[in-house]
Amino acid sequence: MPRRPLFLLPVLTFTLAAQAPPVAPLRSGVPEPVVLDLRAADGALLVPKDNRDAAQVEAARQHWAPLVAGLREAPAVRLRLPSGEGRLPLLLAAAQALKAQSPDQRLYVAFDPLAAPLLDETAWGAVDGGALVPADLNLDPAQWRAQLTRAQDSFPGRPWTLWLPSDPGALVSTLLGDGGRVVVPAGGPGARLAEALPAGFTEVEGGLGDLTLRNRAGAMRRWTFAEGAWSPVPLPKDRTEVAVSAAEAYDVGALLAKVRATQLRNRAAVRTVQAKAELDLHIQVPTGRGGDLGFSFGYFEQAGEWPELLQKSVRFNGVTAKLDGEVQLPLIESRQSMSLPVALGMTERYRYRDGGPAGPGRRRLRFEPVDADPLLYSGDLEVEEASGRILVEHRERTNLPGTVKSEREILTYGEAAPGLWRPVAVQTFERWVSAGGVVQVQRRFTYREFQVNGEGFVAARAAARASGSTMLKVTPEGARYFTKQGDGTRKIEEKAKSSGRALAGVVLVDPGLTPPVAPLGGLLYFDYNAFGKGVQLNALTAILFNTASLAIPRGLGSFDVSADATTLLLKTTERPVLNGRLSDQEGVGRRFGKVGLELGRDLGLGFRLEGRGDFQYDDFGEGDSKYRTPGYQLPPSGLTRLGTLQGSWLFRGFQVRAYHGWGRRPEGTYGLATAPQEVPEGGDFRRWGGSLGLDREVVPGFWFHGEAGWASGRAFDRFKALDVGGMGGVVRIAGIRANAITADRLTYGKTALAIPTGPNLRLSLSLEYARARSLDDQKTYGMGGVGITGDLPGFWVFTAVRVDLGVGVQSDIAGVRTVNGYVALLRVF
Repeated sequence: MPRRPLFLLPVLTFTLAAQAPPVAPLRSGVPEPVVLDLRAADGALLVPKDNRDAAQVEAARQHWAPLVAGLREAPAVRLRLPSGEGRLPLLLAAAQALKAQSPDQRLYVAFDPLAAPLLDETAWGAVDGGALVPADLNLDPAQWRAQLTRAQDSFPGRPWTLWLPSDPGALVSTLLGDGGRVVVPAGGPGARLAEALPAGFTEVEGGLGDLTLRNRAGAMRRWTFAEGAWSPVPLPKDRTEVAVSAAEAYDVGALLAKVRATQLRNRAAVRTVQAKAELDLHIQVPTGRGGDLGFSFGYFEQAGEWPELLQKSVRFNGVTAKLDGEVQLPLIESRQSMSLPVALGMTERYRYRDGGPAGPGRRRLRFEPVDADPLLYSGDLEVEEASGRILVEHRERTNLPGTVKSEREILTYGEAAPGLWRPVAVQTFERWVSAGGVVQVQRRFTYREFQVNGEGFVAARAAARASGSTMLKVTPEGARYFTKQGDGTRKIEEKAKSSGRALAGVVLVDPGLTPPVAPLGGLLYFDYNAFGKGVQLNALTAILFNTASLAIPRGLGSFDVSADATTLLLKTTERPVLNGRLSDQEGVGRRFGKVGLELGRDLGLGFRLEGRGDFQYDDFGEGDSKYRTPGYQLPPSGLTRLGTLQGSWLFRGFQVRAYHGWGRRPEGTYGLATAPQEVPEGGDFRRWGGSLGLDREVVPGFWFHGEAGWASGRAFDRFKALDVGGMGGVVRIAGIRANAITADRLTYGKTALAIPTGPNLRLSLSLEYARARSLDDQKTYGMGGVGITGDLPGFWVFTAVRVDLGVGVQSDIAGVRTVNGYVALLRVF
C-alpha cells in the first residue's frame, strides 16, 4: 500500500528512570493476564476510611492478603473493578497490595463499557495499562479499532493491550498506529513479525499494512504487508516529517505506585516496633529567650493497634523535672504532630506533580490537597527512584482552626532496621495563637534504638501498662492519655488533656526596687481547650495582683479574638528617676486596673495583622509618707485609651514584629506649684517600635537566641515613659537595676546561648546592651550586662527551680550597675 509523504508522530511514551523498559508494541504467545475480580468485593473492608488509623490500615492489609496470595507468581494480573464510586479507591488499593508482594508484576485494568471513565492521573500511574482480551472483542476484526477507541476513552493515561483471538494480518499496523499494544497468536505472520522486531523500537507509526518503528536514538525501521507476510522495506526517500517536540513528561503516577507498594511492603514485614522517642518543644516568646519543654518516651507499636508511649521523664528548660506518679501535662498539637506521619495511603486526597530532579537517582514530587480542608497538607517528597523510598518530606498547613495556626514540618526517613524504612525524625515549626498574639514553637520528635519484631515486646509493653507511670496512645486525632484504672487496666481518655495548675514562688532581688528583696507567690491556672471549644484561658492570682486572659481562635469569622484583664489592688509608690537614681521626693501612689481586646488575622506565609484596644484606669493618690513632697499636686486619675496596630512575620525561628499605637490619657496639671507640669499634648500620645528575633538549635539542646529592637513615641512624661532596667521595665537589661532611666527613645540588642550540661543543670549565658535617651536631659546613655541562668531539678514539693542573675558590666550613668535577678520555684499539679 502506498504511503502518504506527510507523517505525524502521534505516540508519546512516558519514561521513568526507576521503571522497567517499556514492552515491545507487538508480541506473540503471551498468555492472558490472570483475573482478580473485585466487582463483588466489599470496599469498606479493603479500603480504610481513615488511613491515619493504624488499626484500619492493618485490617485492610489483612483482608487483601488472601485475595492476592495466589497471584504472587503470576506475571500479569487483570483487575475487574466495580462500576460505581468505589472504582478508583479500590484500584489504588489493589495495585498497592499486588505490587507490595510482587514488585515486577504487570497490572492491567479490565474493560468495562458501563463504567465511568477513569481520568485521574493517580489511577493511571498505579497500573501498566488496560487489557482487551478475546472476550471483550467482536469476532469481526473490522470492529477491533472501534473497541480500542472506546477502551482508550475510558482509561486514556496508559496504553491498552489487545490479546487478539486471531492474526489480523495487515490490520495489526493500524491497531499499533492507533496507540494500542498487540499480542497475536503464535504461528501467523504477526507472530513472525514480532520475532523480527529489534529491541528498543517502541515508537510507532502505522497505517494499514505499513508499519514504521523508531527507537529513542531516532533510528527507524519499516515493514509492509504483502502476499500474507510482513517484510522489511526501505524508508521512503520522499518522506517528510512534521514532529512536535516538547519536554518529555515524567511519569509521576508510576513513581507514586512504587512508593505505595514500598510502604505496604514495609508495613507487612513489621509485627512489632519498640523504640525510644524524644519530644522537645521550644517556645519562642516575642521578647526574651523563651522556654523549653521536653519528654522522653518508651515507644510501643504493634500491627493493627495504635502506638503507645510510656513517659519516662519530663524536662523543664532542659532539666529533668520532679514529677512523681502519673502526672498528665496539657497536650497542644495540631492533629498528629506526635503521630507517625504518612502522606500516602491506599486512598488519595492529594494531587501530585513533578518537581524535577532532587539529586542523582532522586526525584522531587510536589503535592497539594484536592479540596479546601485546612487539615490537609501541601509540600513535596524527595523519593529514591529505584526503590520507591521517601527520603525527606516537607509539608505544611496554614489557616488551621485551633490553637496551632500553621505548621511547617520536615520529616526525615531512615532504615530503622535492615529492610525497614520509616520516619526517624520530625521537625516542626508552628505558630500558636495566644492572648498576647502569635508565638512560634519549634517541635522536634526523634526515634532511636529500634527493636523490630523483638521477642520481648509483649512483656515490655505489659510491664509499661502495669507501671504507675504516665502513658499515651497516638490516635488518628492526636495523642490521648492512656490512664490507669483502679483494676490495673488502662483506658484511653476521650479528650486531650488541656488544663493544668501550678504554684509559683519568686524572690526578686534588685536594689532599684522598694523593698530591694521581695518575696512573691501566686496560683496559676491554664486551659488550652476551655469549655471544649478550643478557647484558651489563663489566670494568675497573687491576691493583691491578679491577671487573666482569654483567646478564642476564629472567634469572629476568620479573626482570632483575645481579651485580658489585670488589676493591682496594692497601692505602690512611684518616684521619679533623676540622674540615674530614684528620687526620695515627689512620690505618688498608684493602683490600676486594665482590660484589653484584640482581633488578629493570619495573612499567609507567616504574616499576621492584629488590632488591639487597651483601657486602663489609673488611681493616683498619696504615696508612702517618707517619699511625699508637701504641696505636690497629683496627676489626674482616670481612663487611658490606647489603640494599637501591629504586624508580625514568623518563619522557622525568625520573627519580625512592629507596632504603632495612638492613645489618650486624662489631661491636667501635676507637680509643685512653683514648677507645674501639663500632661503633654492635652493627653494625646503615640507609641511605636519593633523587634527582630532568631532562635536556632545549633545541636540538639544547644540553643542560640538573638534579639534586637527599638521603641519610641510622642508626648512622654514621668508617668508615661519607657523604663529601662530590671524586672517590669519595657526592656530588661541584666545587671542594670530597676528604674535606671526614664526614657523616650531606646534601642537594644541581646544574644544568648542555652548550654545543656546534663540532666541536672542547664546554663544559659546572655550578653545584653541598650541605648536610651533620657527624658530629663535628652542625652543618650548606654548600658550593658551579662546574664547567667541556671535551671535545676525540683526538690521537696517543687517541680523545677530557676536561678537568674544579672551582672552589670558597663553604664554611662553612675550607680545603675548592680547584681540583680530572681529565684523561682515552680510546682505543677
